[in-house]
Order: sequence, then structure tokens, then C-alpha cells
Amino acid sequence: MANSNDSWPKFLKRMSASVTNDGTTTHETPPQAHSQQGPPLPRRPNQQLYQPQQWTEHSTSTASLSTGLHDISLSSGMQQPLASSAPEPQKTCHGAIVSKYASLATDDRPPTTDRVAEFILDIPDGIRNMTQHPGDVIVGSVVVTVTKPTKALRIKLTFLGQQRVYVRDMSNQASLLNYTNVDYTIFDKQLTLWGRDLGKDDTAANGPLETLQPGTMRVPFSIKIPRVNYPSSIKREKTCRVRYVIWAILERPGTFMDHTILTDKEEIHFEPIAYPTRPREALQINNTIYGTLETSTAHIAVVVTGGIVQLPAVAGDRVAYQLEARTQLDQRSVTNSGNQHLADINQCVIRFMRVYIVERLKARGLIKGMDHTQAYSKDIHAVTLIPTNSKPGKVSNSESVYSSNGHIRLPFDMCPFDSKQLERTYELRIECDVVDKSSLLDKMTRQKSTYTMHMPLEICTVSPDTFDAAAYQNAYTNESLNISSIALPPHHKAAAEPKVAVGGWELERSFIKWDRLNPTWVELARKRNTEYI
Repeated sequence: MANSNDSWPKFLKRMSASVTNDGTTTHETPPQAHSQQGPPLPRRPNQQLYQPQQWTEHSTSTASLSTGLHDISLSSGMQQPLASSAPEPQKTCHGAIVSKYASLATDDRPPTTDRVAEFILDIPDGIRNMTQHPGDVIVGSVVVTVTKPTKALRIKLTFLGQQRVYVRDMSNQASLLNYTNVDYTIFDKQLTLWGRDLGKDDTAANGPLETLQPGTMRVPFSIKIPRVNYPSSIKREKTCRVRYVIWAILERPGTFMDHTILTDKEEIHFEPIAYPTRPREALQINNTIYGTLETSTAHIAVVVTGGIVQLPAVAGDRVAYQLEARTQLDQRSVTNSGNQHLADINQCVIRFMRVYIVERLKARGLIKGMDHTQAYSKDIHAVTLIPTNSKPGKVSNSESVYSSNGHIRLPFDMCPFDSKQLERTYELRIECDVVDKSSLLDKMTRQKSTYTMHMPLEICTVSPDTFDAAAYQNAYTNESLNISSIALPPHHKAAAEPKVAVGGWELERSFIKWDRLNPTWVELARKRNTEYI
């Protein structure tokens, strides 16, 4: 039915078809009065026309409406779409992943836009994780990857040895815990691996700057440690620190100041060589430990006898011992009531006997022109000696005599040294716990007295067993050929520094251009697309 009423809505004015009473669709020319409304709206680009679906009719009263864009069938009953003859394929997640990797395989776009994509210090694990000694060689390489031609001043390598000690400023009486850290530089070696040398002046007279081409450049280096005893690597909280670190620096020119990029600092663990000063022998022990007046067993003394063999020892060795401790009357406190004291001795038993390995540190520092010294001690190993006649699993004793024999395993990280500012030595501490059984109180509340004795412990890194009889005679008995001619001098007596050089091992300088086959390119692309793995 055609109608030229001016009250039609706009969307009906643009219709070019009408619906008749018999259900057929006829096309008519719109009224002349509405011909001035302009042409239909243009279709959006890349827009696909709607494909109508076929519907089945369940009633006879149906009206069809033609809008010029698509046909819609209206019915009062339920309608079901017919199956399409060529259905559109469904997109699955697997297909998306496959298409993504297919695009990555043929994608020539770089995975990063940074000018310097990589700048690292590469040291083999066999050197990074191993302890270095005098005479060893440290090898590695510096790897730099740039994505664009980059002008740079130089790539330099730094090897720094530094020690720090904490000493107390005795001149300041205001604070009881006024500790000051003092830093000392053992050595500071620098070497230019690429670019302008550090010894030259960076001016225009030196010519144009060198350019790093897009790609990955690897520059090997080697560090020769001299045969001198630098202090051992050590770190003790609020006490001292000795460390050896390597890092590389990339210097680029800037408008107002040069720009620098640093690699991560790699720490090298170093230990000096400590030669024995005498042949191995047994350490005889025959000491009397007296009590203190503050304890209930002040009139009791403990006599420790026996010995420790295989000294001097090497870190990690098993040291044999045979010790015996017994209580006796302190002769200094003998009075007229000697019988009473004798009765008390029988009631005093040695419950436990322990052996401690103590690390002693002595720090020296110069503060305000004055030399200060600070001493530290720390128990690094403890062993409770098992009585000889005790039951299995029982470590306590109930008699006045305590005897034990066996072996003690020394720690592996023991190395003495003396660097003037810091000195490390070791000692043995033997403790005996004496308990008075005559007390009427409970076992847990009985007063306990601890008797302690100290003795030096000589540790070396070279076993005395490596010296034969002739070497022992020359090193220990002959005054002209003593141990000082064998032992390495400390660093403060031998002015020798590490030698840093370019190359020096089987790795050679290499360059890989910046493309899809570059290892850095592949690694960055893999990290960027980890969500698809």
C-alpha cells in the first residue's frame, strides 16, 4: 500500500517498496514531494551486506516488508532458520596460535626499538663459581648488541679489589657505639676493550668517533692474578668486607655530559695461599682451669689433659683428638675445712665438654689521623664431645671425670691472612660444664659453671704432607732456606697488580649482524611472545 502522507517518519520516506494486501511486494516511485530529500546514505567501506536467512512459516497470516536493504518476513507463529548451504568456518584458538607463529616466522620487524638492546659481562660458570688463587687467570667476554649505527667513545673493563673495616672512634666519648667504616683500595685496574684509549684526550683532535654497527659484538678479555697473597674474600655484617668485582662500562657522547651504561657486577671469590710454618705434630694439652668467685663452684678447678694431632691442619681435614677432664680442689682456696671441700668435689660432675673453632678478626683503621684497632670473634664450628663409656645416643656425663676421643671435621672456608688493615686467625676453645649434684633444687634449676680454655689453631691451605724430608729440612731447619723463601708475600710487601689484556684465551672477537638470525633477536622475540607459549 502506497501512501504519500507528509507525516511519515524519515525511515519510511526512504523506502522504495510497499507491501500489498495479498502478501506480494511491489516497488513504487516515492512521491514527488519527497524527492528533494537527497540520495540514500552511502555504504561504509569494507562493509559486507547482510545475508538473510530462510524461515519456515507456521501460519498463513504473513506480512512481508521490503526496505530496499534487505527483506524480512514477519509471521505470528514460531520461526526456525534453515540450515545454510555453505556455513562460515568457525575460528578456533589453535588456529589463532598457528597463524600467530606463522606470522612470527616471516616477521622481519625487530623485537625491540632500543638502540642498545644488550650489554652484558659473560664469565664462564667454571670461573664464576670457583675460588681463585694467586697465579690463576680469569677469562670472559663483553657482549654488546645495538640495533642502529651508534657512535661511542669506548668500552672499558674495570677490576676492583676493595676492603672495608669497621672500627670504633675512641676519641668520641659521646657515643658508646660510634663505629666508622674505613675503605681501602687494594687495586683498581681499567682497560679499554674498544674505542679510544683512556690515556688519550677526548678532543676533536683525535678524529671522529667510532661507530658500532647494528649487530652483536663480543670482545674477549683475560686477567692474570699475580703470585701475591691478597686478602681473602670475606663479608661479616658490621665487621669487615673484602671483595673483588669485575664490570664493564659503555661510554657514549652526550650534549652536556657523556652517557654511561654499566653491566652487572660479577664478584670473584679469592683466597690466598697459606703455607705451613712447621711440620705436622701433636698438640699436647695439660691445662688447669680455675673457677670464678661468682659461681658456687669457685673452690673447684678442672684439669684438661690429652692432645690434638695433625696440626697444622688444612681446612676441611679431620683432626683426631683425645681429651680428658676431671675436677679437683683448687689449691688456692684450701682452708682448715679441707674435708668439707673434698666432700664437695665428689658431688661436682662434668656434664658436657665442647670444642669450639673461633674466628678472630683484628681491624685497623685511620680516623682523624689516629690509628684505631677493633677486635671481633665469632664461633664458626662447635662439637659436643661424646663420653667414651656413655650409652648410645647419650652425650652427657654423670661422673667427675670426662674422657672422649674421636675426630673433628674442620670447616672448608677457613683461610688466615694479614693485610695490615685486616687480620684473620683461628683458635680452639674448650668448655666444660660443671654441675653441683649436692644441690637440693631440681635438675633444670641447678647452678652450672662453665670452665673455658683457649689455644691457637694454625690453619694452612697447603698440606704439610706435600713437603718431603729434604724440603722440611730446607724450609724449617736451614736458616738460609727457611719458609719465607717458599711462602708468597702479601700484597702490601709486593707491589704487584693484576694484568688485564684483550683476548688471552681461545675465544676470539666476533660480530653477528642484526637480523632474524641474531641470537639476541631470537631471544627478545621469544620473551616478547611468551603469552603464546
